[in-house]
Amino acid sequence: MQIQELNVYVIASYNDKILVLKRPNDLWEFPGGGVDFGEQPLTAAHRELKEETALVAKELTLVGVTSAAFQKDGNEKHAIYLIYKGTSDNDRVTISGEHKEARWLTKEELKYLKLGLNAEAALEFI
Repeated sequence: MQIQELNVYVIASYNDKILVLKRPNDLWEFPGGGVDFGEQPLTAAHRELKEETALVAKELTLVGVTSAAFQKDGNEKHAIYLIYKGTSDNDRVTISGEHKEARWLTKEELKYLKLGLNAEAALEFI
Protein backbone atom coordinates (compact mmCIF):
# COMPACT_ATOMS: atom_id res chain seq x y z
CA MET A 1 0.00 0.00 0.00
CA GLN A 2 1.15 3.53 -0.73
CA ILE A 3 0.79 6.04 2.10
CA GLN A 4 1.38 9.76 1.78
CA GLU A 5 1.47 12.04 4.80
CA LEU A 6 2.01 15.71 5.54
CA ASN A 7 4.24 16.64 8.46
CA VAL A 8 5.90 19.68 9.98
CA TYR A 9 9.30 20.22 11.55
CA VAL A 10 10.18 23.17 13.75
CA ILE A 11 13.76 24.41 13.71
CA ALA A 12 13.61 26.19 17.05
CA SER A 13 16.54 28.29 18.20
CA TYR A 14 17.46 29.93 21.48
CA ASN A 15 20.69 31.88 22.07
CA ASP A 16 22.12 30.71 18.70
CA LYS A 17 21.54 27.02 19.48
CA ILE A 18 19.09 24.70 17.72
CA LEU A 19 16.89 22.14 19.44
CA VAL A 20 17.02 18.49 18.38
CA LEU A 21 15.30 15.47 19.89
CA LYS A 22 16.45 11.86 20.04
CA ARG A 23 13.94 9.18 19.08
CA PRO A 24 13.91 5.73 20.74
CA ASN A 25 15.70 4.35 17.62
CA ASP A 26 18.63 6.73 18.39
CA LEU A 27 18.02 8.95 15.36
CA TRP A 28 17.84 12.68 15.96
CA GLU A 29 15.20 14.99 14.54
CA PHE A 30 13.59 18.37 15.00
CA PRO A 31 10.36 18.71 16.97
CA GLY A 32 7.40 18.05 14.73
CA GLY A 33 4.89 15.55 13.47
CA GLY A 34 1.79 15.01 11.45
CA VAL A 35 -0.62 17.69 10.34
CA ASP A 36 -4.09 16.62 11.49
CA PHE A 37 -6.88 16.45 8.92
CA GLY A 38 -8.16 19.98 8.31
CA GLU A 39 -5.45 21.58 10.47
CA GLN A 40 -3.42 24.52 9.20
CA PRO A 41 0.28 23.52 8.96
CA LEU A 42 1.40 26.55 10.99
CA THR A 43 -1.02 25.56 13.75
CA ALA A 44 0.40 22.03 13.62
CA ALA A 45 3.95 23.39 13.98
CA HIS A 46 3.02 25.33 17.12
CA ARG A 47 1.07 22.36 18.52
CA GLU A 48 3.80 19.79 17.86
CA LEU A 49 6.52 21.95 19.42
CA LYS A 50 4.40 22.46 22.53
CA GLU A 51 3.40 18.76 22.77
CA GLU A 52 6.92 17.41 22.32
CA THR A 53 8.92 19.98 24.29
CA ALA A 54 6.55 22.25 26.31
CA LEU A 55 8.11 25.20 24.45
CA VAL A 56 6.24 28.06 22.81
CA ALA A 57 7.50 29.16 19.41
CA LYS A 58 7.83 32.79 18.42
CA GLU A 59 7.73 34.12 14.86
CA LEU A 60 7.55 30.81 12.98
CA THR A 61 8.23 31.18 9.27
CA LEU A 62 7.92 28.56 6.55
CA VAL A 63 11.45 28.14 5.18
CA GLY A 64 11.28 25.01 3.03
CA VAL A 65 9.88 21.61 2.13
CA THR A 66 11.50 18.18 2.16
CA SER A 67 10.19 14.89 0.87
CA ALA A 68 11.28 11.28 1.11
CA ALA A 69 9.85 7.95 -0.02
CA PHE A 70 10.80 4.79 1.83
CA GLN A 71 9.56 1.37 2.94
CA LYS A 72 7.93 1.15 6.38
CA ASP A 73 5.94 -1.73 7.87
CA GLY A 74 5.51 -3.33 4.46
CA ASN A 75 4.15 -0.15 2.89
CA GLU A 76 5.58 2.46 0.57
CA LYS A 77 5.54 5.71 2.51
CA HIS A 78 5.97 9.21 1.09
CA ALA A 79 6.55 11.74 3.88
CA ILE A 80 6.39 15.43 3.05
CA TYR A 81 7.73 17.87 5.66
CA LEU A 82 7.00 21.58 5.80
CA ILE A 83 9.95 23.15 7.61
CA TYR A 84 9.28 26.09 9.93
CA LYS A 85 11.96 28.15 11.62
CA GLY A 86 11.64 30.41 14.64
CA THR A 87 12.76 31.14 18.16
CA SER A 88 11.73 29.58 21.43
CA ASP A 89 10.51 31.51 24.44
CA ASN A 90 13.14 29.77 26.64
CA ASP A 91 15.44 26.72 26.69
CA ARG A 92 13.70 24.64 29.37
CA VAL A 93 12.63 21.53 27.48
CA THR A 94 10.25 18.93 28.89
CA ILE A 95 10.29 16.04 26.44
CA SER A 96 7.26 13.88 25.74
CA GLY A 97 7.24 10.09 25.65
CA GLU A 98 8.06 10.19 21.93
CA HIS A 99 11.71 11.09 22.59
CA LYS A 100 14.39 10.11 25.06
CA GLU A 101 16.70 13.13 24.97
CA ALA A 102 16.82 16.79 23.95
CA ARG A 103 19.87 18.90 23.10
CA TRP A 104 20.50 22.52 22.14
CA LEU A 105 23.36 22.47 19.61
CA THR A 106 25.13 24.75 17.19
CA LYS A 107 24.72 24.26 13.45
CA GLU A 108 28.24 22.83 13.35
CA GLU A 109 27.50 20.32 16.14
CA LEU A 110 24.39 19.09 14.31
CA LYS A 111 26.59 17.74 11.51
CA TYR A 112 27.93 15.04 13.87
CA LEU A 113 24.56 13.56 14.82
CA LYS A 114 22.86 10.63 13.13
CA LEU A 115 19.76 12.39 11.82
CA GLY A 116 16.58 10.85 10.48
CA LEU A 117 16.04 10.99 6.72
CA ASN A 118 13.86 14.11 6.57
CA ALA A 119 15.73 15.81 9.43
CA GLU A 120 18.97 15.48 7.47
CA ALA A 121 17.34 17.12 4.45
CA ALA A 122 16.08 19.97 6.69
CA LEU A 123 19.65 21.02 7.59
CA GLU A 124 19.85 23.18 4.46
CA PHE A 125 17.18 25.46 5.92
CA ILE A 126 19.03 26.34 9.13
